[in-house]
Amino acid sequence: MPALKEKAFQKKGRKTTFPVKKEKNKQRPIIVTDRYDMIAEAAYFIAEHRGFTEGNEIEDWLQAEKEIDSLQYLGQF
Repeated sequence: MPALKEKAFQKKGRKTTFPVKKEKNKQRPIIVTDRYDMIAEAAYFIAEHRGFTEGNEIEDWLQAEKEIDSLQYLGQF
């Protein structure tokens, strides 16, 4: 800010700093091992809900990854 405008702000009693815009849905970083544990637990509950039938382990894991990532994006963690 030029010196003249800064002086004019000071004379009128205005602040020379401007507020910083707050970010919505700011994501907090999750430690990799914590993320892995959360996905593993979610995949277990998905498999349990399915009755632990064999052959869908990869789909359970991928669904759990999507759910955990969505919750993190929405700021639930």
